[in-house]
Amino acid sequence: MNERRFTESLLFKALSVALFSAIIIFILIFFKELLKPIALGILLWYLIKAFNGLIEKIKIRGKPLNPWIRRGIALLAIVAIIEGSIQILVANINQIITNYPTYLATLNSMIVSLGNDLGLENITENIQNKIGELNIEGFLKDMVTSTSALVGNLFLVLIYTIFLLLEENSFVKKLSLVFNAPGQAEKISYLMTQIYYSTNKYMTVKAFVSAATAILGYVVMIIVGVDFAFLWALLIFAMNFIPYVGSIISTLLPAIFSILQFGSFWPFAWVFGSIMIIHTIIGNYVEPKVMGKSLNLSPLVVLIALSFWGSVWGLLGMLLSVPFTSIMLITFAQFPSTRGIAIMLTENGDIEGLQIKE
Repeated sequence: MNERRFTESLLFKALSVALFSAIIIFILIFFKELLKPIALGILLWYLIKAFNGLIEKIKIRGKPLNPWIRRGIALLAIVAIIEGSIQILVANINQIITNYPTYLATLNSMIVSLGNDLGLENITENIQNKIGELNIEGFLKDMVTSTSALVGNLFLVLIYTIFLLLEENSFVKKLSLVFNAPGQAEKISYLMTQIYYSTNKYMTVKAFVSAATAILGYVVMIIVGVDFAFLWALLIFAMNFIPYVGSIISTLLPAIFSILQFGSFWPFAWVFGSIMIIHTIIGNYVEPKVMGKSLNLSPLVVLIALSFWGSVWGLLGMLLSVPFTSIMLITFAQFPSTRGIAIMLTENGDIEGLQIKE
């Protein structure tokens, strides 16, 4: 009898989790156009809080700046950086489109020369036809259109961010009114603090190591003489936030472009090899020492989260997959019914440091 009850309870829990997961996935897909700006607004809010902490150290006549002045400066600085990056991205891609016929002619010349050296003229013609079918120029134009659309969406993201900043101070007070049980508001506030510091540390450290990787990659490309080195460095910085595949993509793209520019495989080898070494050293040695085990996420879980969020929200989902999974881990660790899931999300099964003390 007890075994039957246990089986029925386990089946009920499994069905409940499956139903809840299906509802969440439906909401994420069906309402993604509404949720994406909100998610970006929350991300921008995190960045403002991190930037605000740096500005707080600046003092005038021995006193720190007013909190709202600090937030305003942080907001303007971050928006200026984002807007400037988008404009640089669009200008560089447009320049690549302008020079594309020259790059294509260089590539065709290299293919013909290589085919003649190897005695593979027929294969050479097929390769040229396949490259022509790729419509790379059309892809680049679509990228310009998509990137330019970000400027329009940025206004909506700013609205959400401003309202998050306005709600920030009164949120704890609202919690105390919603949760009347003694200590409940403090527990929820502590939980949100845990989530903030964990996510903020990840974003801050990741930004630091991504900037270091991008700067070193920029130096490599300047030495080799690759065109649009700043564009590729910007890409390295952004793609480094995507676990595993981001570093490979951001290394391959400038390396492949160097073939188009120089018509030789040697620049490809130099660019790809040098930037991949930089990724390996910073990713495997520098980043773990700076970040430590703050997230404690299983690599398999990170990979699954990357695939899931990438399929649901595309590139934005891939960028936010690790912070989202970290929030799930911290939240699940607080409740007895979901601690088993939290343990499975971790790398070593240790969730003691994540739990709120009773």
